[in-house]
Amino acid sequence: MSIESKEKPKLDYGHGYNETNSVIIIWEAEDVRNVIEQNDLPLELDNDQCMEVLGYVESNHDANFGINWDSIYYAIEYIFEDELKEANKEVANA
Repeated sequence: MSIESKEKPKLDYGHGYNETNSVIIIWEAEDVRNVIEQNDLPLELDNDQCMEVLGYVESNHDANFGINWDSIYYAIEYIFEDELKEANKEVANA
């Protein structure tokens, strides 16, 4: 009795893209939270808010530089500018 080796299924990314002709890089909500934590930002974002940040980054990124930690940070600052200002006022007044 021989054991046949099973071939690993190929990854299919959709729209004709797969592991033989392309790569994918995934950014997730937890990455947004890590940027917030690493920069001591006074925010707690839910998954929908994190996805808003990632959506903004995706639609505004420069293909010469891609998506990176800084672009996520700047997106957080842009989208949540009012919340960050309010939190900073509260800290200053404490």
